[in-house]
Amino acid sequence: MTDFTLSQILAGIAFTCGIFSFQQEKRRSILLWMSLAAVVNACHFFILGSPGPGTLYAIMSVRVFTAAFYTDRRLMYLFMTVILAGFYLSYDRPLDILALFAACLATYGNFRTSIVEVRLVYMACAATWIVHNILAGSPVAVLMEATFLTSNVIGYWRFRKK
Repeated sequence: MTDFTLSQILAGIAFTCGIFSFQQEKRRSILLWMSLAAVVNACHFFILGSPGPGTLYAIMSVRVFTAAFYTDRRLMYLFMTVILAGFYLSYDRPLDILALFAACLATYGNFRTSIVEVRLVYMACAATWIVHNILAGSPVAVLMEATFLTSNVIGYWRFRKK
């Protein structure tokens, strides 16, 4: 099996976790599923030879898991600092700046207490990752983020009607 094939299989697993996440009604459930998706996605990018996004996703997995249990803004600032440090240490190419922007957006969203705010920020984050993944040449990751965006919109409208 080639590295590319393995990376796309991992992206498919992350894809499945992400679909489950946005169909959850509770903030904590969304974030826990997203944490799992982020771990798998980090592996996907590392195997693709993209250490910048891989590092950001690894940090994201810890950040999202933490945010599932705590909404303290000081933690948000801590994770923003860690993301910036990870970016600095792993910067490889200009495309990584887009991944940094997406990671910062998601960090902001993770520490919102309102499920509506979490969903809206994640919609913007997914759109940013779609552009990144198109430029990075990862078709499964593009499909995954487009599905995350769609699933999130469906979940938003479904639970908003209640």
